[in-house]
Amino acid sequence: MATIAAPLLHRAALVELAGEDAGAFAHAQFASDVAGLAPGSAQWSAWLDAQGRVRNLFALARIDPQRLLAWLPLGDAAGMAAALGRYVLRSRLRVRALEEHAYSTVAAGKGTPAVVVRDDGIELALPALPAWRLHFRGIPSDAGPVIDALPSALAAAGIEAGLAWLDGGLEGGFTGAALDLGRIGATRIDKGCYPGQEIVARLHYRGGNKRHCRRLRIDGRGETPAPGTRLIRTGDGAGSDCGRILYAAPHDDGATRALAVVDEAALTGPLHLPDGREVAVLPALANAPH
Repeated sequence: MATIAAPLLHRAALVELAGEDAGAFAHAQFASDVAGLAPGSAQWSAWLDAQGRVRNLFALARIDPQRLLAWLPLGDAAGMAAALGRYVLRSRLRVRALEEHAYSTVAAGKGTPAVVVRDDGIELALPALPAWRLHFRGIPSDAGPVIDALPSALAAAGIEAGLAWLDGGLEGGFTGAALDLGRIGATRIDKGCYPGQEIVARLHYRGGNKRHCRRLRIDGRGETPAPGTRLIRTGDGAGSDCGRILYAAPHDDGATRALAVVDEAALTGPLHLPDGREVAVLPALANAPH
């Protein structure tokens, strides 16, 4: 009899907001339109600081009217939960990181809701990535090894969709405009006030953003660049820094794809990595559905 392999488990960074005021609190703190997020739906959202820099970027699912779940693809759930908790004050909700949770990729039939509550966890269809559906659940006691990294195919899909997922070391380093978050609805200018909203609106209406989120093609088969890897303008000195890689993944053509924040003056390239590999900047993406 053939053995059916168990699905690979990847460690999940999850933050839960639960309670009577969970929705109102999230709408006031996060930059997306949480008030318009119906139960069973999901969206990309961001939490900014007062200077408009992105603390966290996450998929936000409304499980029911009093419960929201945020998944940080590359971020620090415990750090986000602790920082958010300082703003709860008298609001009637609990914010906590869900420890020891993991996810696997699953298939779903046509018409399956974005969020499905199962006996053993929650299924979430990722916004702007309709082919990707994740099953989140507590790590079983008899589970095998749990992988800390994103599935490489999911990372590649996120890059192609221009989803600026932030490693914990890069949180707080970029504005929403530099990460192109308005394109995916993670920042909005047509909702009420939230931390950083004034900066978001100023950059939208008056311009002034000099850094842009772009997909890259990296030549060669060397190691996949780590988040935070510098981009250097070809021909400039070794210390010339014109961008940072957010994350990267192998591509089917044998090269590497990456998503990066690139200085406006360097968008036309050519660029290279500190190890000498050449980098090409790919065209900007159109607005994503959200």
